[in-house]
Amino acid sequence: ALGLMKTTLAFLAAILVPVGLMTGWYLWDQFANFKPNDPYIWVRTGNFLSLCALITAAYVLVLGIPAYLLLRWRNAVRWWSTIASGFVLGAFPVAMLSWPLRFSRGASATIDGVPTLVNGMPTFAGWLQYLELVAFMGACGAASAAVFWLTALRPNSSSKRTPKPLRGFGAA
Repeated sequence: ALGLMKTTLAFLAAILVPVGLMTGWYLWDQFANFKPNDPYIWVRTGNFLSLCALITAAYVLVLGIPAYLLLRWRNAVRWWSTIASGFVLGAFPVAMLSWPLRFSRGASATIDGVPTLVNGMPTFAGWLQYLELVAFMGACGAASAAVFWLTALRPNSSSKRTPKPLRGFGAA
């Protein structure tokens, strides 16, 4: 029962960490683009936080729990496999959904005056923007998985065997 509670708490922490990262990133951008005394910053940030919580919970339920069960079934739950899985699960869906060549026939786009898409082809700046998004979402997934690992799976120090001191070097 304690193991199930610890795992459930770890999945909840895995939801909260990316929500905090994304909301913090969004709030930073809000203060950079609007006057600090703009009361709607907090309204927009609250709405964004709700959306992030909903999407992150769906990610954890639909992708994270099955990935954990698959790793556990294969006896492959390690800190590095958990974090790598988190990165892939965070990055891959966003990479597929935001692929710049998907719906861009003949389209053009700019961000802050910098062309990112010209006649349906991403520019170097467009590819950098795409990679930045995918890397950020992968980092959110990796952070989520790391918190999951630290909460639920990290071996505690009391379970490790303490080595016996060498003969002649024991405690006084």
